[in-house]
Amino acid sequence: MSKFKHHKYFAKEKSIQSYLLPNVCFKCQKSFKKPSSEDARVCPDCGGELIELSRKFSAPKSTDTAQWKKVKYLVDNGFYFQSVYELREDGGHYKVDYPATLSEAKEFVVRFKDQAI
Repeated sequence: MSKFKHHKYFAKEKSIQSYLLPNVCFKCQKSFKKPSSEDARVCPDCGGELIELSRKFSAPKSTDTAQWKKVKYLVDNGFYFQSVYELREDGGHYKVDYPATLSEAKEFVVRFKDQAI
């Protein structure tokens, strides 16, 4: 009988142990969960470029073209679904929700351009 060892006994690389982040492909409108990486990633379906977004990103259906256009517009303008805050009159910083439509996204980019990456 062979000496079988369960996978839990093998050490994993630190990058594999870390959180999986959404990586989106705008060419085929899909999202893939991958560990964080500095290297360029390629879409396993179409070979297009994958762009890493924040863990807060929730991908729309691949058939929802309007939402994918909004996401692409936000990413092209430096919003990778990181937290965005607004300074209110009482001196506090309040988290702002991301826009629901492309027209709202255009206003959002103008209003919060100083927080873009």
